[in-house]
Amino acid sequence: MKPREVRLEDRRVFVQVVEGLLRHGVGERVTPRLRERLRQVGLDLDRPLLPAYPVTQWGHCLQIILEEVYPGLPREEGFRQLAAHHVEGFGRTLVGRAMMRLLRLLGPKRTVQQMVHALRTSDNYTEVRLEELGPGHWEMWMNSVLDAPGYAEALFVSFLRASGAAEPHAAIVRREGEGTVYLLGWSER
Repeated sequence: MKPREVRLEDRRVFVQVVEGLLRHGVGERVTPRLRERLRQVGLDLDRPLLPAYPVTQWGHCLQIILEEVYPGLPREEGFRQLAAHHVEGFGRTLVGRAMMRLLRLLGPKRTVQQMVHALRTSDNYTEVRLEELGPGHWEMWMNSVLDAPGYAEALFVSFLRASGAAEPHAAIVRREGEGTVYLLGWSER
């Protein structure tokens, strides 16, 4: 299957992603300084959130959030913590609460399979392909664009943990042009 072609300047991140992170995940850690820095790049938290934000703008926002909320941490560790808080925050949204309950019912294998849909509903450009390598071991290709080391891996681990997976892990295996190949797994009991 050929990935859908969406030019970088047309790529958008949907409001539930922004809301999950900033209103719920970062929440009370949004300082006046962070609020002002986000406003300077076009994300005004004092107004209703827009339905979608350009992915390049969202990338700037993630970098600003990282600098303000996790100062002094190595970049990758900061992005890992940010991703974990993002999943926690998403779980506090209306859609997120329902999805987190569903993940527990689905279990890890079906959660990985559902990630294809979940990732596609977060923006207008993400494509995902899965291949099961064996029990508790999956290879996932995703067309990624954000420069946020550790972020995607921590998101995947958080979702697997929410599904009840034992010892979940995710790592980048290789990069392929516009995409990244991840290895996702967990311990089969």
